[in-house]
Amino acid sequence: MHVFFAKITRFCSVRHSFVGRKILGGHGCIFVCRNLSQEFTHDFEDDHPETQEILRKLRQKHHHYGITGHQKKIQDVMVIEPDYKWGRHRFQKATASHRLEEACGLVEAISNWQVKFKSIESVRKIDHKMFFGKGKIEELTERINQAKASDSLDVVYIDVGRLSAGQYKELEKLWDVKVLDRFGIVLQIFKERAKTGEAKIQVELAEIPYLKSRLVGDETVKYDQQRGGTHYIGGSGETQLEKERRVLSEREIKIKKKLENLKKHRNHIRHERHKRHVPIVSVVGYTNAGKTTLIKAITGDAKMKPDNKLFATLDVTAHAGKLPSGLHALFIDTVGFVSDLPPELVDSFSATLEDVVNSDLIVHVQDISHPDHEAQREDVMSILKQQLKLKTPLLDNIVEVNNKVDLCSKDFLDEISMPNTIQSSALRGTGLDVLLSKIEQGILQSTGRMMRKVVIPPEGPQLSWLYHEATVQATDADEDGFITATVIMDEATNKKFEKKFGSILTPFIFKVSSKETRKKKKNKQ
Repeated sequence: MHVFFAKITRFCSVRHSFVGRKILGGHGCIFVCRNLSQEFTHDFEDDHPETQEILRKLRQKHHHYGITGHQKKIQDVMVIEPDYKWGRHRFQKATASHRLEEACGLVEAISNWQVKFKSIESVRKIDHKMFFGKGKIEELTERINQAKASDSLDVVYIDVGRLSAGQYKELEKLWDVKVLDRFGIVLQIFKERAKTGEAKIQVELAEIPYLKSRLVGDETVKYDQQRGGTHYIGGSGETQLEKERRVLSEREIKIKKKLENLKKHRNHIRHERHKRHVPIVSVVGYTNAGKTTLIKAITGDAKMKPDNKLFATLDVTAHAGKLPSGLHALFIDTVGFVSDLPPELVDSFSATLEDVVNSDLIVHVQDISHPDHEAQREDVMSILKQQLKLKTPLLDNIVEVNNKVDLCSKDFLDEISMPNTIQSSALRGTGLDVLLSKIEQGILQSTGRMMRKVVIPPEGPQLSWLYHEATVQATDADEDGFITATVIMDEATNKKFEKKFGSILTPFIFKVSSKETRKKKKNKQ
């Protein structure tokens, strides 16, 4: 199964494309930035009007996006869930009924779309021409015709990752309605939800291979007709099919150039974060698992607006939070994963998925109350391992969170309880203390940070430096004015301190008291 991640990143509660300023606090600093997302607009002003018109028609024709005011606003959809009886698809862990429920949720996540009919249909062998076998096609055709005669029907959604171009052609010709697969449905959601320039250009890059595949065998356009390009000089003209393919290819090149700039910009941001030693925690999980609610509960960010629906937002955001020791971290909120999507969608979001790959720690949130939570977990792990190719240390230290325990019985929770898995309810605030401690432990391990004791002489500049460059957890002064500070820092900061002030740091396990320090001084004298 292919799983998809789809949110575009924002840093410290603002867009991830920014220049920054530094806010100093009592325990270190966080790099906060202003919005520069207008640098990444999705429109190309140099596009010829004919090019824009071709793109508009292709979108409206092939994935239903961009309905005009003259068309019906409410779209009635028939959802067909294949139930495979043979072949590799039959080994799906999720049951057909739960897959159908998720498919209906995807449809209803689109504004003004509603599920009018739904059914589970047996598939013994996938037909290369019509997807379903002859008998099943005849049965479905009769039902679709009855639905069109007695009621309205605009779209038939077959819940498979991707139909072939030939299957699209034959089914739409037979049923005379729009036919969509999961790629088309999710693309419709993404096109509707994309708000930032970053999101729009990445969604459009995902859209291009989908539109290209739909061009094959389209008999509604006279592709043998020669039509000269209106803004190209020379040549004997090009067919309409050639023109549409050229427009899509040119658009793809432009978008990829924009994404290269976006990647460079994000690399710069990651470099700035690295210099400031800000730990990054990426929160991942299946769609609607409660990731946004969990981050809001941890960070207290009032601007976050969790919504109980699939793909509530496409914008990956980052939010500053504080761990029990006082150490600051950034929590990256990533959009929910979903199964059965082609890799083209993942590839188009590579610029922002790098933020997950370069995290210091991964927190995997799953909705433990969902009947197919085990299948959803496999989907999440599949994308992390196979498509994002996370490094082994990052995979081995994933913090597992069973969320929404408030919706489960105690007997069920006792049955699925595991030693290294944290049970929580982000909505109720249950288990957050344990989770934060686990996250802190993971960050200290992955970043090489250590908790140390520093004995600072009276009126020295060391304490001010430590507040600026590290995390000072606690301080204790003796009667002679010597300060013992409990500090969290990584090895690089430790070396900077020793170079500037000398080697007066000791491991946390060796507690240095002011009295012991004075005794040592007296012995030396």
